[in-house]
Amino acid sequence: MAGRGRRRRALRVVGVNALLLCLGLATLFGAAEAYLRLREPFDASVAPTRLVPGVGLIRVPGAEVRHTNNLDYWTVSVANSLGFLDREPIAPEEAAASCHVAVIGDSLVEARQVSISDKFHVRMERLAARQLPKLLVTTSAWARGGTGQLNQLPFYDRFVRPSRPKMVLLVFVSNDFEDNSAILKAMRGLTRLPQLGAIFGASG
Repeated sequence: MAGRGRRRRALRVVGVNALLLCLGLATLFGAAEAYLRLREPFDASVAPTRLVPGVGLIRVPGAEVRHTNNLDYWTVSVANSLGFLDREPIAPEEAAASCHVAVIGDSLVEARQVSISDKFHVRMERLAARQLPKLLVTTSAWARGGTGQLNQLPFYDRFVRPSRPKMVLLVFVSNDFEDNSAILKAMRGLTRLPQLGAIFGASG
C-alpha cells in the first residue's frame, strides 16, 4: 500500500509539473505571437483593381497595394498612372532613344512580394547600366497576377505598342496553360473546394 501511495504522489507531481510546463509554453508562445503581431505593419493583403473595357482588370492608378504572407514579407507598392505595379511609364521619346525592353506577364512579373526597386526588370536595367552603358537599356513591366497570354495581349495593344519597344519579353510559366483557358481555370477553382475536390477525386 505504501508503494502504491508513493506512485500516486509521484504521478501527481509529474502531472502538476507537466501542466505548469504547458501553461508556461502557452504563455510564452502567446506573448511572442502578440509581440510579432504588434510589430507587423499590416495583416491583410489589399490590391484594388478596376475593370478597363477591352483590357480587363488592372490595378487602380495611384492605389496603394499591400501584400503579405504574414510570415516573412510585408510590401507596400503604389500602382502607376496606368494601373500597373511599376515605375511611371517611360516617355515615347525616351524609349525611342534607348534599347527599351517591355516585360509582359502574370504574378511572377507583377511580383507583389517585393518592392518595385527589387523587381527583376529593374535589376536588369541597373545591371545593363553597369555592364553595357553604351547600350542605354530601359525597361518597363506590364503584368497582373492570375492572367495568361490571352489576357496579356490587350496590355501590349493598349499600353506597350505605343512606346515601340526594341524588345518585348513575354514571360510564360506552367500555370499559364490553365490561365489561357476559361474551362481549365474554372475547374481548378472548383477542385479547390473540399467537397467538390473529394467528388472529382472519387470520380477519377
